[in-house]
Formats: sequence, C-alpha cells, structure tokens
Amino acid sequence: MKATVTEKNKSKSAPSILSHDMHVVGKIFSTGDIQIEGRLDGDLRSHAVTIGEKAVVSGEVAGDTVTVFGQVKGTIRARQVYLCATSKVTGDVFNEALAIETGAQLNGAVNREKEPLKNAAIKIVSDEDGTVASKT
Repeated sequence: MKATVTEKNKSKSAPSILSHDMHVVGKIFSTGDIQIEGRLDGDLRSHAVTIGEKAVVSGEVAGDTVTVFGQVKGTIRARQVYLCATSKVTGDVFNEALAIETGAQLNGAVNREKEPLKNAAIKIVSDEDGTVASKT
C-alpha cells in the first residue's frame, strides 16, 4: 500500500525542542524526536533524543537513539548511543551500540544489552486501538 502525503508527514514531524532558556522539572515522553538545549530535572523517553552542548539533564534518558553533546547526570538507555566530544556523562549506559568520540567524558559502567529499553523508568504501552502512551 502506498502511503499518502498526510501519512508521511505524520511519521516524520519536526523535533520537539526544549530551548536553552527553559528549565523543566518532571517527566517528558514523546513518540517523536526531542532536542534538549536547556535543563531537565527528570526522566525522558522519546524515539530519538539529542542533548545539546549546553544542556544539562539530571535523570534517565531513554530512546531508540540518544546523542549527547552536553551533560547527562543519570542513566542512558538506548539502542544506539552517541557520546560526542563535548559530552559529559555521569551514570551508567545501557546500549546495543555505543560510539564515543575523543574528548567525551564518561564516568559510569557501560552495559551492552539486546533490549536496553526494557527496564526504562518510562515504559511504552499500546492500547487495543494502537494508541501509544507512557507508563511510569
């Protein structure tokens, strides 16, 4: 079946951005992509997560793909984790694949797992009608 333009747009929307002047306290869940440029005190789960160079996240970060340029103080759980040269991670990393650039700082254990998201703080549940929601 050929996807319509509307269906294609639904599947690839713009990322949600927490800008540099925002400080959020609480949990964030999205089925799309999230880019953090500010500060988050709490857990985060999304399809793809990007932690900006000046961003600070204190809590668990979970997603299919997690890219870190800034600071994470907590656990990272993802299928693919990219720790860029400017990143500073204090906490354990659970992953299927991990890439670490020269200059990245990681203080914690690295654990390779087949299903790194199964023990995430924010779980994904699907209703009978296909609606996706979070469960904490």
